[in-house]
Amino acid sequence: MLLTPRSLLSVSLLAAVGLLPAAASAASAEQLPDIRHQVQSGDTLEGVAKRYLKDPQQWRELGSINQIQHPTRLTIGSTILIPARLVGYQNVTAEHVQGQAQMRSPLVGTDWQPLTAGSVLTEGDELQVAAGSHVTLKFADGSSVRINEKSELKLSEVRKNQRTSEQQSVFDLNKGGIESQVTPAIEQRRKRKFEIKTPMATTSVRGTVFSVSITDDGQAVTAVDRGEVAVAGSASAKATAVQAGRGVAVQGNGQVGGVVAQLDAPNLQANPAVFEDADFLTVQLGAVAQAQQYQVTLAQDAAMDQVLRSQRFASTTAKFEAVEDGNYYLSARALDAQQIPGKPAVQAIKVKATPVPPLYSAPNPGGLIGISDGELVCTEGGQNVAGYRIQVASSADFASIASDSGVVPQCRSSVDKLQAGNYFWRAATVRKLADGSLDQGPFAKPQAFKTGSNPASLGADALSAGDANEPNQLQLSWPAEAGQKFNLQLARNEQFDTPLSTSLLEQPRWTSEALSPGDYFVRIQVLDPSGLKSRYSAARKLTVEPAIITGSGSVLKSGDGKLVQSPR
Repeated sequence: MLLTPRSLLSVSLLAAVGLLPAAASAASAEQLPDIRHQVQSGDTLEGVAKRYLKDPQQWRELGSINQIQHPTRLTIGSTILIPARLVGYQNVTAEHVQGQAQMRSPLVGTDWQPLTAGSVLTEGDELQVAAGSHVTLKFADGSSVRINEKSELKLSEVRKNQRTSEQQSVFDLNKGGIESQVTPAIEQRRKRKFEIKTPMATTSVRGTVFSVSITDDGQAVTAVDRGEVAVAGSASAKATAVQAGRGVAVQGNGQVGGVVAQLDAPNLQANPAVFEDADFLTVQLGAVAQAQQYQVTLAQDAAMDQVLRSQRFASTTAKFEAVEDGNYYLSARALDAQQIPGKPAVQAIKVKATPVPPLYSAPNPGGLIGISDGELVCTEGGQNVAGYRIQVASSADFASIASDSGVVPQCRSSVDKLQAGNYFWRAATVRKLADGSLDQGPFAKPQAFKTGSNPASLGADALSAGDANEPNQLQLSWPAEAGQKFNLQLARNEQFDTPLSTSLLEQPRWTSEALSPGDYFVRIQVLDPSGLKSRYSAARKLTVEPAIITGSGSVLKSGDGKLVQSPR
């Protein structure tokens, strides 16, 4: 691909951001190639100067350089040499880079360089944005362009008339998609040329919010959120106007299709005010009539410039890998049969998933425990943990709290103040922040259990051999979604440098083989049916208490049925 030249200012800026060695800047500037314009029908020297020069009043100097005697009667097909020093090149800043992207510049040869936030680009630069990555470019007038994943494009024209402040921005989009927010010209005399060219069509605007993308089947799709654009197919000389709330698809042969209304925005009201899952961010969408897919985007700002996640989904459930705790913005659109994006629904959300809640240890889901000696027990561990909070309620929505432990140092709570019946319990981890304040994480999903009155204690003469729980075992259970599987690792230390075992579990529960007495650590990775994998959970400490085995091989118990522990 032929790359066009840069201005002297561009070279110094590139050196400042590390794309060029500072010592080589001046030498590179002296070697900038000039532009050669081939005269077309209707061209005048003044018109050529307005298109290329930073000061169009220098058209006379341009005529002198090219020995043009009749500025209004140029020879069609002739070439006008335009020195790089006269061209009004502008710079564009990569304001946000998420993931992997690279650029190639005429000043640094043909090698691709990593694109980072703060990188400066200008006319002729090429960009490639990898899968799962996003880039936002910012222009001097406040306009911005968000480049979607799997995109390839070139900044064909990035110029500004220094005298009138008129700007020209032209992109050649060969693959992927662009979402643009173009600042309109305030004064009538000031023009703002902004074009996105694909192999099938050219979309031109003066000030608007719109998107252009190339579909997998070779169409160029344009959708307009605000303002108006003109779409010219390569097979048609006449441009088609597309107003706000409408879109159009151009076929691979350059034929422009009919302008259609954008689909309605999906409803986002089914989503919680706070997302508490540390493994996945799951978004629920209201179904939209005629929708074939849904585009869901997560960004750090309301303008959706700082994109972190963006993906298309065939169903009304969108699931992403988890993000850090914080405040974010969701945008969702429905796509029609031509893949024209619909109107956006935008919602501010909060993610508060840490510290992650503990895992349930006892009782088993729905298990029965005695009121006099029963306990709700969950796992412990993690850095900066100050304690745990355990709540019990008679319903899964916890509308009425039956008991609340407050912040307790150990992850266990007695049920001796409850009546016999059916309940739900949930637990949260509380950590201590750097300033000494306490920060409670989300509660684990509620788990059911039952309470009942304990039978009378048996005397010593009532002891007899019988079936008993195997000693030296660990047992865990935890809430899960349908179809999920789990990797569980067991280790002797919290670093898991040498795990004792790794188990693939089909169900959200686990019982260990017999283990020697002592402390153990457990961590779990969620394997979702979608193919996504979570990070391993924080390490949880469990203790195997030593037990005494009788000569007959049974477990020695006390009169109240508890295991008799041997001294360590």
